[in-house]
Amino acid sequence: PAPLPLGTSGTPSTHLQTWQKVDGNDRLLFAFIDWLLPHLRLRTAKSSKRWDDFWKLFKSDGSLGWEEFERHLRWECKLNARKLFDILDENNTGKITSKAVLDVRRQYERLIDCRHSGLDDLRAILIRKYGNLMKAWRLLFDPMTRGRVSHTHFMKCCREVGFHGDLKTAWAELTDGHVNRVATIKDLDPEGHLMMLQFHDTLAKHHGTPRDGWFAILRQHSTYGRMSPEAFEEACNDFQFNKQFAKTLFSMLDVNNDKALTIDEWDFMELFGWDMANYTVRNGADSARSLGRASSSRESKAGPEMPTKKGAWQLMASGPDEPGPTKETATIEFQVILTKEEHREYLRRRREAELEKVAAARSPKSAVRSPMAPSKPKTAFASAPTPDPW
Repeated sequence: PAPLPLGTSGTPSTHLQTWQKVDGNDRLLFAFIDWLLPHLRLRTAKSSKRWDDFWKLFKSDGSLGWEEFERHLRWECKLNARKLFDILDENNTGKITSKAVLDVRRQYERLIDCRHSGLDDLRAILIRKYGNLMKAWRLLFDPMTRGRVSHTHFMKCCREVGFHGDLKTAWAELTDGHVNRVATIKDLDPEGHLMMLQFHDTLAKHHGTPRDGWFAILRQHSTYGRMSPEAFEEACNDFQFNKQFAKTLFSMLDVNNDKALTIDEWDFMELFGWDMANYTVRNGADSARSLGRASSSRESKAGPEMPTKKGAWQLMASGPDEPGPTKETATIEFQVILTKEEHREYLRRRREAELEKVAAARSPKSAVRSPMAPSKPKTAFASAPTPDPW
């Protein structure tokens, strides 16, 4: 077999460039070695039993005839056994040698070593393993939904997924040369990030806030809180997104591969709210054609746009759209988390306020006390020890 092709700089090129330069005979030989030793490509420690069984067929002089070779490949291997044997039998002696097989194996190992070189190869591995980069980010790099990944954690995840290329180069490409900063989903999957931003912006446009929009389409299109791919496609169609856009976005959000979206997906979608300040409507319009927006003719047929609805925060910040009394009241709920000591102090102060209110109602003159008067009313109930609510 011909030696492994090299790049113009004298170093092994990437896997894609190398594979394009390999001829058909070498591809058949490499496929045979991959069948014998799949752990080389998968980067696992466990070796293959096929190689041991095949190596036992060679005689003491290192030769192997056609009958034994064909019998070993007859049932399991789908490759062309006759062509394989003829390629390995360079001298047309009717036998292949163990040396020729070892040479092919060494060249295949060199091909595997230069296969994983940069960020593009890492993305190819992630897509092959997880289906898309967005899902790979959620399951591998950011399972806690923090929106970022550090250099150390990135290196660890790359080794876990089987990427053994130049990690330093891959990190530099991921961070655009700013190696001291953290990486985000926008660095790994810029196209998916732009799709999520556009969907985020559309939810805010039609429902006031992205959160209200996500809950609204769940209420309208889900069954028992689970939204199927068909229902999500119908919801995207209401927003004038095409079918391909809906399928791609659904695969990004369906992290468990259970063909259903729930309210829990909002925890991940909320990350894109941080980038909405840098996302403009012009950018969304320019990327509409490539991301799946309907054509302008379809928008003209659809009629006027749906009226937008302001959320509670927007109503408090900007006030009503028109002068006059506001018809809907903005309601905001807060959740306050207290420790046991803080909650005990809260109950004590609340009890004191209630006692003062009752005492003031019974004797109006005593409601206005002198500055020297004690703050606590001297009643039997107030002087009793405060029970521990816990």
